[in-house]
Formats: sequence, structure tokens, C-alpha cells
Amino acid sequence: MADAPHEVVEGAAGHGAEASAAFPPFDPTLFASQLFWFALTFGALYFVLSRFALPKVGAVLATRAGTITADLEAAAKESAAADAARIGAEQATAKARNDARTLIEAQRAAVTAELAGEQEKAEAALSERTTKAEAAIAQTRASALADVDKVAADLARDIVGRIMPRNAPKPPTPKQRVGQGEAI
Repeated sequence: MADAPHEVVEGAAGHGAEASAAFPPFDPTLFASQLFWFALTFGALYFVLSRFALPKVGAVLATRAGTITADLEAAAKESAAADAARIGAEQATAKARNDARTLIEAQRAAVTAELAGEQEKAEAALSERTTKAEAAIAQTRASALADVDKVAADLARDIVGRIMPRNAPKPPTPKQRVGQGEAI
């Protein structure tokens, strides 16, 4: 038995002289068996892949394509909804601005009308006060002018009384003069 490993080595070496010249996969004597095992392995691998693995991969790809298509459709719907919401918001904003302008103009017109009414009332009150003041001034002026003759007559008497002696006749009063035909 000790010789057995040497025999295998010698047998391989004896046979190996021809075989050592060529790489075993390129040895033309082994091509037939290599082609047979290649065809058998390829066929088995093809059978296993086509029956088990490829249908699963195809199903995953189909599911993925369906999911992508559904997601794209959902995104398109959401985009359309977002555009519609944006347009709705812009329209609502425009309507709110127009309503605000209308309300502001209405308030401005109401305030202007109220101010005009208040101004007319103030002008009427001022006009009434002015009329009353002018009437009071006219009355005061008339009474002052009426008293001017009396004050002037009293003043003239005082002046004459100081200038003339006390025995001198008194000058006639304006009423007496009017009665004698003199004009004032």
C-alpha cells in the first residue's frame, strides 16, 4: 500500500506525457463529453429558470410596471386636482378682492354721504348762528344808534351847561326841534 500513491503518480505521469501537452478543456479527446455535459447542464438550467425563476421575475416586473402605471395615473390625477385647487384658490382670491373693493367703495360712499350730511348740518347750524348773531348785532347797533341821539343830547347839555351860564335858556331837545320843523 505504500507503493499505491507512487503508482498513481507514475500512472498519471505515464499517461500525463500526452495529457500534459494540452490543457484539459482544450483537449480534443474530451470535447464530446464536455459538449454532452454542457448541453445537459444548459437544458436543466433552462428548464429550471423557465419554469420557476423567470415566471416569478416576470410577475414581479409586471407588478412593478402596474404599480408604476398606477402611481403615474394617481400623480396625474393629483396634479390635475392640485391645478384645479390652485385655479379655484386664485378665483376665490380674485372674488374676495373684488368683494373687498366693492365693500370698500360702498363704505367710502356711505362715509362720504354721511360726511356730506354732517357738513350740511354743520353749515346750516353755522348759518343759523350767523343769522342770529347778525340779527343780534343789528339789534345792538339799532339800540346803540337810538341811544346815540340821547347820549349826544345829554353830552351836549353837559357841555353847554359848563360853557354857558346857569341862567341861560336850555336848548331844545331833538324832539322839540322836530316839532318846530328842524330836521335832525
